[in-house]
Amino acid sequence: MEIENAAQVIPADERIYLISNATVDDVPEILALQLENQVTRGGFLSIEFPAQWFETVIKDMPIVVARRNGRLVGYLVSSPPASTQHLPLPQAKQRAYPGGRGAYNSGPLCIAQNERGRGLIAKLFKTQRSLLAGREGIAFIRRDNAASRAVHARYGFREVAQFSHTGVDYLVVSYFAETIDSHD
Repeated sequence: MEIENAAQVIPADERIYLISNATVDDVPEILALQLENQVTRGGFLSIEFPAQWFETVIKDMPIVVARRNGRLVGYLVSSPPASTQHLPLPQAKQRAYPGGRGAYNSGPLCIAQNERGRGLIAKLFKTQRSLLAGREGIAFIRRDNAASRAVHARYGFREVAQFSHTGVDYLVVSYFAETIDSHD
């Protein structure tokens, strides 16, 4: 069976994703995908994390990655709040909504442009939540990023606060890991 996608035909078996926890070996591909999705390149990622940050976070909490045909096509970071406390934007989020005991940063979430709309986000959230069951995940989203707001709402995030940073408005969203089951 093949699936038609614009001008090319993609065999259905090529849309199978391998979901796993990231390792340090994945960091170069994570950085490349992150770079493609920065605000300065027309994306919505507000922070560009260095390799060392990803390498440290991988040791503390899961970063869920997706591969298709051997290529990294998406990732969803889980990180302790302390890992971003040195950055002004996450500090503003923390002031707006500190979260409960055991809360963690959910995000950034990044999907390769040609993989969007294919169910990959659900797979990443489901995996993250299964690894962190019973804990509160907290994210922030630019208010003008309607697609991300809709996706987060679809997967159980609720808006809990708002803040502005350097003239940009953001929303803080939160969920508890058990909520993903109702969205499969």
